[in-house]
This record gives sequence, structure tokens and C-alpha cells, in this order.
Amino acid sequence: MKRVWMLLLAVLAVALGAAAYWNQRGTVRILMYHHLVADGGETNSMTVTAGKFRRDIEYLCTNGYITLLPEELSEVLRSKRACPERAVVISFDDGYASNYEIAYPILKEYGCKAVISLITSNIGEAKEEGAFMLCWPEVGEMSASGLVAFGSHSDNLHNPDIGGALRKGPDAVNGVERFPDETWAEYRERVGSDLARSCELVESHTGIPVSWFAYPYGAGDRWCEKLLDGLDVQISVSTEPGKSRVGCGTRDLPRYGIHEDTAIESILPA
Repeated sequence: MKRVWMLLLAVLAVALGAAAYWNQRGTVRILMYHHLVADGGETNSMTVTAGKFRRDIEYLCTNGYITLLPEELSEVLRSKRACPERAVVISFDDGYASNYEIAYPILKEYGCKAVISLITSNIGEAKEEGAFMLCWPEVGEMSASGLVAFGSHSDNLHNPDIGGALRKGPDAVNGVERFPDETWAEYRERVGSDLARSCELVESHTGIPVSWFAYPYGAGDRWCEKLLDGLDVQISVSTEPGKSRVGCGTRDLPRYGIHEDTAIESILPA
């Protein structure tokens, strides 16, 4: 019995040591937003009000959180730079016009950084009255500020006409997921060409290579990661909640989805 207790104590000591080790190395929380509306506007699982976003940003600043851009996050997670004690990434998916009209002025006011993952096929060449998505001049302006980086959310792999699925029935897949019978060559042509086109568009309008990819619908695939490696896109992110830990890689990173009723303090302690 004594030997059993000694073994249990040894296991506990290892576990506590591992926890202390990871806490010492640092963690980063990534927040995920989508669309914003004016206060009083209708919200849903992908929409928050301007007031909610402002309160979240005020909370970050008041409590000493440091916002990171993708390149900075990559260096932190690969132990190339020290991890701030309170590190956070503000991310947006899709590329809604509200990111420029509502979020960007608030980010500028508080000096906070963010990354926006674009569905590049939806981005307009010029600003149009009532446009729901960003245009490239707005992307260029935000990028030039140094506060906003731009990543890929694919060029055209969201397939909204059929609810995201590339096929109906038991073989249905989303975004970059592979078909059950798809070969590597076929996947590389279908998904690889889309990712390359998306990254080329972002870089051509910002002058900055893409280092961040948000999986459409949060659905990842190991074959996609091989393609991202080839494009030198260092970070990929999902929609699963959780912390990103220094030294644990830069692929399939978790993110906390933020809704109108999300208590930010439940994710980022004061």
C-alpha cells in the first residue's frame, strides 16, 4: 500500500510540474467575432452590437491585455518572443463591411490590433452603397494602419447555396474537408488552387503575405495543413474553444466565439 501511495504522489508531482511548466511558458486566448450592428440592431450567433464590442475592448484595455497580430502570435507560440502575461488575439471571420464601419474605429480609438479572415471572392473592387462585405480599398486602408492584419477564410469554399456542404447526403463535406474518395492530386487542385488564389489576392491588396487561415465552418483537414505549409501560412484556427499554449504548435488553434450575451470576463479574467 505504501508503494501505491508513493506512486500516486509521484504521478501527482509530475502533473503539477507539467501544469506549472505550461503556465510559465504562457497561453494565448483567441476571440472570434463576425458581423456587428448598431446598438439596438438584431443580433444572432454571429452578430454583436457596437456597444458590446466597445465594452469588450474597454475590458481588455482596463485589465492589461495585449492584443497580438498573427505574425506576433506565431513568434510567441514558437517561443521566438516572450509571451505577454495577458495575451489575446481579436479575430473576425468572413470580411463584413461592419468590420470597417463599426469595429475599426473602435480598434483605432483604443489602439488594439485584430485580424480579419476574408472570403476573398466576396470582397468588392470598390465601395458600393449598402454593401454587406468589405471592399479592397477598405482592406488596404486598415492594413496600412498597422492595427489590422488580413488572413484567408478561403476564396470560395463556403458553398452557401447548399448550406456549406460540397455534396449532399452521407458524403457531405464542408469547406476544406476532403471527399471520401478524393485523391491527393484532386484535393490539391480543388482546395490548393482556392487557397493560393485567396492568399494572392490578400497579398496583392495589402503588400503583406498571408500568415493566418481560418477554416471554413471550423472544419480542418490534415491535407489542408500540408497545403498551408506550402503557402507558408503559419497559423490555422478552428472554432473550438480553448487556450493556445506556447510550444504546442500553430495549427488548428482554438478560438472563443463571442456572442451578444457572452461575458468576456468568463474567458479573460480580470
